[in-house]
Amino acid sequence: MTCTGNNRMAQLRRRHDAFLREGGPARVMRSAPEVAEVAAIAAEVYGGSADRPEVLRRAAFLEEFARRVTVRIEDGELIVGSQRCNGFHGHPANAALPEAQRFRGNMGHIIVDYGRVLRRGVCGLRGDVAAMPQTDTVQRRNREAFGRALEAFSLFMTRHADAARAAADAATEPVRQAELRRIADDCRRIASEPPETFRQAMQLTWFVHVFLHVEASAVAISFGRFDQFLWPFLERDLAAGILTMDEAEELVACFWLKCCEGDESQNLVVGGVDAEGHNAENPLSILCLQVSRTLKVWQPSVSVRIGPRTSEALWQAAAALCAEGFGMPAFFNDPVVTRSLEAVDIPADRARDWGIVGCYEASPQGDCCAQTVAGRWVLPDVLLAFLKHADGCAGFDEFLNGLKSFLADDYAVRLEQYQQRWQWMGQRQTSPFQALCVTGCIESGRTAEEGGARFSLFGVNILGLATLVDSLHAIRTLVYDEGRLTLAELRAQLEGDFPDESIRALCRNLPGKYGTDADGTNELASEMAGYVADLVLSRPMEHGVRPYPGLFVFTEWAQGNTPATPDGRRRGDTVSYGIGPSSFAAGKTPTSVLKSAACAANDRCACGNPLLLSLNRSDVRGEAGRRRIRAIVETYFEEGGFHLHFNLVDADRLRAARARPEEHADLLVRISGLSAQFISLDDRLQAGLIERTEEGL
Repeated sequence: MTCTGNNRMAQLRRRHDAFLREGGPARVMRSAPEVAEVAAIAAEVYGGSADRPEVLRRAAFLEEFARRVTVRIEDGELIVGSQRCNGFHGHPANAALPEAQRFRGNMGHIIVDYGRVLRRGVCGLRGDVAAMPQTDTVQRRNREAFGRALEAFSLFMTRHADAARAAADAATEPVRQAELRRIADDCRRIASEPPETFRQAMQLTWFVHVFLHVEASAVAISFGRFDQFLWPFLERDLAAGILTMDEAEELVACFWLKCCEGDESQNLVVGGVDAEGHNAENPLSILCLQVSRTLKVWQPSVSVRIGPRTSEALWQAAAALCAEGFGMPAFFNDPVVTRSLEAVDIPADRARDWGIVGCYEASPQGDCCAQTVAGRWVLPDVLLAFLKHADGCAGFDEFLNGLKSFLADDYAVRLEQYQQRWQWMGQRQTSPFQALCVTGCIESGRTAEEGGARFSLFGVNILGLATLVDSLHAIRTLVYDEGRLTLAELRAQLEGDFPDESIRALCRNLPGKYGTDADGTNELASEMAGYVADLVLSRPMEHGVRPYPGLFVFTEWAQGNTPATPDGRRRGDTVSYGIGPSSFAAGKTPTSVLKSAACAANDRCACGNPLLLSLNRSDVRGEAGRRRIRAIVETYFEEGGFHLHFNLVDADRLRAARARPEEHADLLVRISGLSAQFISLDDRLQAGLIERTEEGL
C-alpha cells in the first residue's frame, strides 16, 4: 500500500477503533442518531398506510429515505454511504405504532446478484422493469413498486454525488479535493449508467448493500463471490494502467472498514470453481485475504472455498490469515457444499456457483431466496417429549425406531408452521429493491418473498446433534445394555434436573461419547443426522419452496433453555453446537472430533454443517503452524467434511476480558459463523465460549 494509503488507513482505523471503544455495532443498533432518523421516516410513512399493499408501502419508505436521510462524506474515506441506520425497526418510534402499521423489514440472510446490477446498471434495470409482465394485479403493483424503488436508489446515489462535490468545493487540501471530485463523478455516473472502473464497481456494490440494509433492517446480507463479480473491472483497470494493485488494496481496505459499521455477518467468499467446474481463483481472491490479514477487523466475514483445484497461493494466504487468530477465514469444502445443494435439486451449474449466507448457509449466488434462518428444530427437545411415551419399548432398536417415527410426526407439524410463515413473509415482508437485485424476480413479476426468485429455499436450523447422540448413547448403555436405570427412573432424574448427583455423573462421564471417534456414537450420529436431513429434504412446501437442513441454530447452544438431557447436562447448560461434540465428551482429541464430525450428513445439509476447533496460538506459529492448519483442513475435507473454522484465543484471555472489558475492546473471537467483539456479548455467551475454548471446541 502506498504512503498515502497507509496514512488513510491509519486515519480510518483510528475511527474504527474509537467506534469499538464506544460499543461498536451493538451501540449503533440501539442509539445511533442515524437509527433514530430513519426510524422516524419509516414511522411517518407506515403510520398512515396500513391499508396499502406492503410492496408499495416499502417503495414509498425507500423514496422518503432517499430524499430526506442525512448524507455524510466522512474524512478520508474513498467508499461513501453508511449502513449505520441498520436495525432501526427496533427503535421506539416504530414500536409505538399499532401492530398493523409497523415497519417489519425482512429476514435479510440473502446473497443478491451484485454482478447483474453491475452489468446492467440503473439504466439497464429501468429497461428490465419496463418490460416486466403485467398479467395480474400482483405483477402490476410490483412493477410500480420496483420502478419506484429503483428511482429512489438512483436519487440516493445522486445525493452522495452532490455531497461529495460540495465537500470538494470546501476542501483546502489538493489531494483530498481531487479525491472528492472523483467520488462525485463516480457517484453521478453509477446513478444512471453501469460502472466502467473498479472504483465505480466497488462504490455501486456498496450502495446496493446499504440500500438492501435500509429496506431489510436486518443482518446477514452477504456479498457472495466478491472476487468473481468484481475481478473483471479490476483486471481491465490494471491492464489499462488506470489502477495499481496498491491502489486496489487501498480501495478494498476502505470497503472492509465500511463493512464494520453495522451488520454483524456480511459473508464474503473467495476461491472455488466456475459453473463448469474450472478453477475460478484470481488475484482479487488473494488480495481479499491479504487485506483481512492486515486490518484484522470482524467484517466482512471472509470464507474460502477449498477443493482439489485450490492453488498453493490461495492456500498460503488463507492459512496465514487463519494464523492471525481472530476467527477468519472459514474454510468450506467446495465439492461437498456443491453436492449438498444438488441434494435440494439445484442444477449442477448453479450449485457450483455458491456463496455463503451469514454464518455457514450455502446458497446459489444471486438467483435464490434461501430464507436460511426461517425454521428452527431442537433435537434434544424432541427426544425429551418422546421419552414421555417410550416406556413400552422392549429394546433400544425399538426405542430408536419409535423416536424416528416421533421425529417424523413432529416435523410434519413444524412443516405446516413453516408453510404458514412463508405465506406470511410473502404478505408482510415483500421487498421491491431486493427483488430488483435477485435474478428471477423481474422476470416473474414477483418479489423474492412471493417466490419470484429462480430458486426458493427455506432454511431449517437443527440444534443439538451431539447432545441427542450422547443422550441416545446413555439410554442404550445404562437402560438397555446394563440395566442400571429404567426409563421411568431416568425420566424422573431429568424432570428433577438430576437431583441425584451420582446418576448425573454416571451419565455425564460415560465413555464413548460423540467426538471420541467411538464406533457406537459415530454410527448413531450418521444415522440420526442422515434421518433428520432426509426428512427435511423429502418434503417440499407449496409453490416449489424447498426446505433445506442446517445442523446449527446460531447462539441458542449457549442462550437456550433446554431442560436436562440423558447425557448428563442440566437445564441451562450449553447444548452441543453444529456437528461438534458436547463440551464434556471426555477423551476427545482434534483428530477424533474430525473423524466423528465427518459422519454427520455433510453432503445433505447445505444450510450449514459447522465445526469449530480451538487451538493454542503456539500450535500455529510460523510456517510449521500454517502447514498444520492446512493439514487439519485437508484431512477433514478428504473425509467429507462441510466446513471448519478455528479459534486461536486461550480461555485465560477470555476470562481476563470478561473481568476487565475496558482493556480488551479489540478482542475478536469466533462466535457461530462470524467474528465478534468478545466484550459486546452477553454473559451466557461469554461463559459458553470460555467453556468451549477450554475443551478445544
